Amino acid sequence: MKKLYILLVLCFIGGCSESSFPAIPSDTDFVASLNTLGRSVDFVSNEAEIIESWELEETYTGFTLVTDDLLLVYGYTVEKAVLIKLSTGKQVASIDVGEGTTNSYVYEEKIYMANALDNTVSSYNTNGKKLQTHSTGNYPMAMTSDGNHLFVVNFKDEFLSVLSLDLEQRDEWAIPTSSHGLIIQDNELWLGGHGAGSSPNRSIKRINIKNGELIGEIEVPIMPINMARAANGHIFTVSHGSSTVYEISESGEVLNSIKAGANPFWISSFGDSMVLAGYDDHQLYFIQSDEITKKLQVGKGPFQLIVREVE
Repeated sequence: MKKLYILLVLCFIGGCSESSFPAIPSDTDFVASLNTLGRSVDFVSNEAEIIESWELEETYTGFTLVTDDLLLVYGYTVEKAVLIKLSTGKQVASIDVGEGTTNSYVYEEKIYMANALDNTVSSYNTNGKKLQTHSTGNYPMAMTSDGNHLFVVNFKDEFLSVLSLDLEQRDEWAIPTSSHGLIIQDNELWLGGHGAGSSPNRSIKRINIKNGELIGEIEVPIMPINMARAANGHIFTVSHGSSTVYEISESGEVLNSIKAGANPFWISSFGDSMVLAGYDDHQLYFIQSDEITKKLQVGKGPFQLIVREVE
């Protein structure tokens, strides 16, 4: 009995259950920042105030909303991805993905995860059960869907994989190596990227979404690597190499630009603002057109943002 009592005490002190975090109420709008250097997540209100902060035990490098109340976190060097219920802050499932996860994408509650060590994309349901796996090119990363196909950018290769939503091969399209960042605009796929070697990428490629042919380019130097659609329909892009945010019309015309952030990687639409993550200065910038309206210090190394706006 004495040994059992000691075990129960140790279990109580150390925690027998999975890690839990401060709950995020279901009716709360937020932009969340994954801070990779500080191993934390900050949930931020529209007033640029921190609602809650989570301290993470693993070096997670990406996250996404699976549903309004279900958050997925994962890391390149972490063997398990974790599903956390926001309204309780408790882990509800883990997914054995192995090391090498570079990105995730959710469509109709199906989770797609790219792995750069085995060069695959796998799909899972919201309980973490694996459904399908398909091979890709070298180092799959950015993904998006038009409702019929899954488009997968192979970062260290020279083609984009076009798959069905059940992960069957449909096509391959030629793209520049080190491409990254994509968004669907009407019947076009807009594709950004770093560029390679001594030739940094200076434009967004406009690709016909039906056949993969290059339609044109939008000059937004240097290294446009992430894009997001604003409430007014305009596209904002982060030019990582010049710490510049560009506002682009739906037809592809550059309207405005603004210098913001130190070493920015990510931008998201939140309310009437675009929110930019400054990786080196650990700040979020709230931007409206070509003006910074608010700033907020967050954890170290804000790398990715996600947004929840409750209807």
